[in-house]
Amino acid sequence: MNEADNRQPFSGPFVITGLSGAGKSVLSRSLEDIGYVCVDNIPLELVPRLFERTDGEMDRLVVVLDIRTQGMIQRFPEFFRELKEKIQTLRLIFVEASPQVLLRRFSVARRPHPLRDLSLEQAITEERNGLEGVRNLADIIFETSELSPHDLRRQVLALAGGEGDGPTMTLEVQSFSYQQGVPATASLVFDVRFLPNPFFEAELRAFSGDDQPVADWLRAFPEVDQAVDRIMDLISYLLPRYAAELKTNLGVALGCTGGRHRSVYVASRVAEALKKLGHEVVVHHRDKERWRYS
Repeated sequence: MNEADNRQPFSGPFVITGLSGAGKSVLSRSLEDIGYVCVDNIPLELVPRLFERTDGEMDRLVVVLDIRTQGMIQRFPEFFRELKEKIQTLRLIFVEASPQVLLRRFSVARRPHPLRDLSLEQAITEERNGLEGVRNLADIIFETSELSPHDLRRQVLALAGGEGDGPTMTLEVQSFSYQQGVPATASLVFDVRFLPNPFFEAELRAFSGDDQPVADWLRAFPEVDQAVDRIMDLISYLLPRYAAELKTNLGVALGCTGGRHRSVYVASRVAEALKKLGHEVVVHHRDKERWRYS
């Protein structure tokens, strides 16, 4: 991973650069997820001004530059030396991979190499040679040939102290109506239309699943508690496995026919249980107000 950090603590501010396709975006997004502010591909002339404007939080600033930045090859080495004289804590991260790996990555990627006027092999060689002077200034070098995006992200988070013992995933728990369609962003979808339906109780029909009369009515059925417990068992089983894949947001959707009674009640119960386990939870009842009593 690192040919040049000399065992210094991994902390910003950073300038990230390197070879196209080597993983700069993965690296910057990983830092962004743990609180860094990342600015991508701005003109060199604006970089010093950016650092001046973030005086109080400079250590959380990341600037990403690449071969597309005007003057990157010709001017960056001297530019960075001058900038580092002013900001002595500034560190340069260079991301690279072998030509064979970059060739394979671009062959399956949808985006072309920035040096698109050349053949892919020529572009990779040209960029590597052109950025050699930049690489020589690097405080940290990430060699990603043998790393998947998940592996690189894990490595960055471990170095930056972003992997703690507590949950780091944001969970969105939402109820929905099958009449309005399944939420497109949901990773886990539970159909609770098998539960007793308050809609068929005239005195409950106008209430929603987070109103006390409906909650009390549903709580009287043992199968409702059993369903919530089994849903929670599955979610609890899956969460650490999603976390191992470094998923930072997980959508859990619970649906019933109208999206107003059963799904609202169960979603609220699931969200409450997840909060008690220490997770960061956002609750959203998508279709509760679309339902109209008639």
